[in-house]
Amino acid sequence: MFFEDDIVLLEVSKEELNRRLETWGQALETYDFCLSRSKTEYMECNFNKKRSVSSVNVKFGDHIIPQVIPFKYIGL
Repeated sequence: MFFEDDIVLLEVSKEELNRRLETWGQALETYDFCLSRSKTEYMECNFNKKRSVSSVNVKFGDHIIPQVIPFKYIGL
């Protein structure tokens, strides 16, 4: 078994992030890997204060990905 951690996906919108998550999930499944739904989280950085916050959920398949404010790296 192989495990890979700490993949970062950056997008400008939640809609784009949802598309990227689906692409990653499909690519991983091609090689018999999977994206852990229970361990996946997202953090939103709104660098453009004029941009409104979207009410769209970040999802992988039908699983809603939880948002975190402080991000925990390797248990630290």
